[in-house]
Amino acid sequence: MQDVFSCPDPVICVWDGPKGSQKRRDIFPGYKVGRKAPDTGIYNGFHLTQKTLEHSKAVQIKVPGYEADDVIALLARRYAAKGALVAIYSNDKDMWQLVGESPKNVVCGANPLKGVLPKDTRLYKTWVGDSSDKIPGVPRFGESLWEENGPRRLQRATEMIFAGQDGWQKQIKLQPKMVSWLEENPDQLKIYWEIVGFLDVPEDLVVEHTTIGQPDFNKADLALKEFMQ
Repeated sequence: MQDVFSCPDPVICVWDGPKGSQKRRDIFPGYKVGRKAPDTGIYNGFHLTQKTLEHSKAVQIKVPGYEADDVIALLARRYAAKGALVAIYSNDKDMWQLVGESPKNVVCGANPLKGVLPKDTRLYKTWVGDSSDKIPGVPRFGESLWEENGPRRLQRATEMIFAGQDGWQKQIKLQPKMVSWLEENPDQLKIYWEIVGFLDVPEDLVVEHTTIGQPDFNKADLALKEFMQ
């Protein structure tokens, strides 16, 4: 809280909205299915933080039907396009996609994917998968094949698959079963690409669900003391 009060720059805290995962589950039903539910104490901590931040200068955004990632992407792109420096405090590696889009204007606190440039984060997760979000990727395609083929050739092959063009098989080196899977399931690869990226959030919804805090250190302190009792 002291950091928020003393920070000279705007502070925007973005939260997952109710049913935030549903849009991606509509695209891919297996999205985040089977993940271990966080301890209830985590949610209590979220509630306390939100309540306390109401008494700081922080802006809070929680858009129903959207994950925080999507709103962060909207904001980062908007401000980076205006030349502002955007610092994203998150341990979510997906945020590196935004660094890749605007390397001079966006910085991120998450650890990057090993051996993957920020601009290739989405491509990597589409092919290799993301176990934390239950995205399987191309069956049996892993880091070794990623390194062997390289992102540029994989990007070209991906574009050809999405466009329905033949000949992508000669662009990259894959096991026969992988080639067969991609030939039979091109739409599945496109689904992974879509959910790994950021969904468009209507700006009017963001405005509607934005709360601007009213700085009052004493009220913030009381909210924290109430939690400690």
